[in-house]
Amino acid sequence: MSNGTVPVVARSLSGLPLRLRRRIALTFMVVTVAACLVAAALLLSRAAEERHAIEHRALEAAKALSFGFDQEVAAVNYLLKGLSKSPALLSGDTKAFYDQLKITPVPEGSWLVLNDLERQVANTLRPFGSPLPRHVDFPNYQEQLDRIRERRWSVSGRMLAPLKGQIVVALSLRLDDPDGRMNGHLTITLTEARLGTILDDQALPAGWVKGLYDRKLQPIVADRDGHKGSDLPVPATLATRLADAGPASTITGTVEATDDRGVPVLVTFRRSGATNWTSVVTVPLADLNAPVTGALRRMAGPAALLLLAGGIAAWFTARQVEQPLRVLSDQVTGARKQVNELSGQLLALQEEERKRIARELHDSTAQHLVAANLGLAGLEAQVQENPSGRKALAEVESLLTEALRELRIFTYLLHPPNLTKDGLQTTLRDFAEGFAGRTGLVARIRIPEEVDDLPPELQRTILRVVQEALTNVHRHAGASQVSVDAKIRSGRLVVRIRDNGHGMAGPNGAEGRIRLGVGVTGMRARLEQFGGDLRITTGPGGTSVVAVVPRTVTGRALTQAGRLLRPWTSDMTEADGKTLG
Repeated sequence: MSNGTVPVVARSLSGLPLRLRRRIALTFMVVTVAACLVAAALLLSRAAEERHAIEHRALEAAKALSFGFDQEVAAVNYLLKGLSKSPALLSGDTKAFYDQLKITPVPEGSWLVLNDLERQVANTLRPFGSPLPRHVDFPNYQEQLDRIRERRWSVSGRMLAPLKGQIVVALSLRLDDPDGRMNGHLTITLTEARLGTILDDQALPAGWVKGLYDRKLQPIVADRDGHKGSDLPVPATLATRLADAGPASTITGTVEATDDRGVPVLVTFRRSGATNWTSVVTVPLADLNAPVTGALRRMAGPAALLLLAGGIAAWFTARQVEQPLRVLSDQVTGARKQVNELSGQLLALQEEERKRIARELHDSTAQHLVAANLGLAGLEAQVQENPSGRKALAEVESLLTEALRELRIFTYLLHPPNLTKDGLQTTLRDFAEGFAGRTGLVARIRIPEEVDDLPPELQRTILRVVQEALTNVHRHAGASQVSVDAKIRSGRLVVRIRDNGHGMAGPNGAEGRIRLGVGVTGMRARLEQFGGDLRITTGPGGTSVVAVVPRTVTGRALTQAGRLLRPWTSDMTEADGKTLG
């Protein structure tokens, strides 16, 4: 222009209010939806825990029933073993042994039977000498006899007792003659009623079903809503699940199935390898899923009201504060962008400088030291005859070796680990362990996984603080042990690096004022960028460096750092050391 001024392009504001209102409305809706999702997540998490608790209760009930039946079988097995040692039985006095069987205490409703290989010889249900059934009168008896012969004792499946007309199971113990050949077996019979009393030991909610099934998954006894019987079939899905089970395998688990009434159920079971019986507890899926469905119903109404309230609040706020928000947003956005750009540039420059120094030390200085050491090795033969020369050569070699070790340690400390790839937890642990291995220190590292969720800028700052602290430990502490601990408490990250060295003493001894180096000042400056703080406690027992910083990058000052530091620094009293601000 003719007057020399720079033309200014006017910014059109005609479309901003509408866009701003949309943004405010969207923000309110996002916050509202987020609140709903958080509430839903909490409710559903609790509902899922309740569902798991119901499933766990059913499975534990099935286990308890199975253990109860196993204990019952074990008890009567011991009883049979004791009776098999009876002098009357061993001497062949069947009448005397029958009298002993009659007075033997047995579970309620049970009875004892002495068998040879062809028939029942004595049965406590009948007087001695009464006609008794032959074994061929029982179905599948040959299979049962083979199991007794092979296993020396056996538990039968569900069977009908002809003398009593009841569903029973028989537990049999093999009897041998003096030559070790099987000549019969001793049997105790447990009734459906007796096994039903074991079912009664487990009280279950209404609608749940509990039952006991034999090795062929035929019902022995079952209880549905207080009604016991032996006619409740096992769900077909469970039969498929156990089809390939070995005879001595114990299996516990759950399957979803449909019961005999067509109701979807969760079947919890335990198949005993000792008896081959399967104890089952079934829970209707409606009962199992009731906590989740109830939580969804409870959330529907409040969520709708919250969304409506959020929409109304967004509309009202947008109309009232759109202009101030627009101006403030522009200012804050511009300032934040500039600060972030400057901070990023500074951090990038610092990282590059560290990499360059580490590379130069490793590629140049370290190689010169190695070459010097090799050169000294070439002089070793020339000074063999000169004691003073050999001594001087050894001293120079020792100094070069120590210098090379120190150089490699500092190169390692300067080199930035791959934080982006491995995460802060792994990086801190590997770095501290590598530092300990190179310096000969004993290190203890405790870093929680939650540190990997921190913002990347904050992770890098924490890494640099730990690096600087470990550098100071190596250079000044004279320590043999060092620990690196991190905790997240009350929304803040607390990191402590502690050694067992001689502490930080001032120029005039322990009572003098301690001068802090550039490293500590840099550590504190890094933390203050994120609203954090640094405290150092030192004494004859060692030095503790504690960094406290908010989990989120806000830039606000940390007002309660002292309170968070107190649990970790209280073990070092003022008489034992001094706290550096």
